[in-house]
Amino acid sequence: MRNGKWEGFTATDVQLEFVRIDPFVRVFLKPNNNGVFKVQFKVPDVYGVYQFKVDYDRTGFTHLYSTTQVSVRPFHHTEYERFIPSAYPYYASAFSMMGGLFYLLAFVFLYHRDTPTTAKKTE
Repeated sequence: MRNGKWEGFTATDVQLEFVRIDPFVRVFLKPNNNGVFKVQFKVPDVYGVYQFKVDYDRTGFTHLYSTTQVSVRPFHHTEYERFIPSAYPYYASAFSMMGGLFYLLAFVFLYHRDTPTTAKKTE
């Protein structure tokens, strides 16, 4: 409380843990001017029941302990992006192999000759 008005708490050492059995992710929460803390992170691609945990204990402040339980499941094979940007080199290699095979088969088909066979006619 400053000047008779309540203000939001600002601290840079508040940690959030994303826990299954052991912490998978441990990050610092970022405060804004209104006393709201936020953070963004990627959830592990592993099935399980996880908890968001905040355990903040500092001298002179009230002990803050909060847990929220959530379940996580990876995407199904139909829920992923159609073309993954990190896989573009693999796409390029696959199309270059198809193009190379097409040109090889076209060359063989166009320029291959069977050797003429001489057969004797018997009457």
